[in-house]
This record gives sequence, C-alpha cells and structure tokens, in this order.
Amino acid sequence: MAQTATARNALRGLSVGTMLLEALNAARKGSWKVAAALLGAAALAYHHSGLGLVVELAIRLFQYLR
Repeated sequence: MAQTATARNALRGLSVGTMLLEALNAARKGSWKVAAALLGAAALAYHHSGLGLVVELAIRLFQYLR
C-alpha cells in the first residue's frame, strides 16, 4: 500500500510541475489570463488531481475554440 501512495504522490507532483511549466510558457507568450488559470489548475491539482485535470482540459478547450 505504501508504494501505491508514493507513486500517486509522484504522479501528482509531475502533474503539478507540468502545469506550472505550462503557466510559465503562457506568461512568456503574454497570455496572462491563461497563465493565471493554469496556476489555479496547478493549485487544484495539488489537492484534487482529477479536478485539476478537468480544469486544465477546459482551459485547453477554451484556447482551441478561441
């Protein structure tokens, strides 16, 4: 059981780290609203990984439709 929890925490950290890098990239491109939304998604993903993923997918859909 402990190994499963460790793997889950590692994946959560990877997910949050990826969202933070994407937020940095969006800020570098000048998309401040997208960067702020990705930072919020990273904060959500830290506590609720499924909710963070849903928010990130919604942000991506918004970017695609825009």
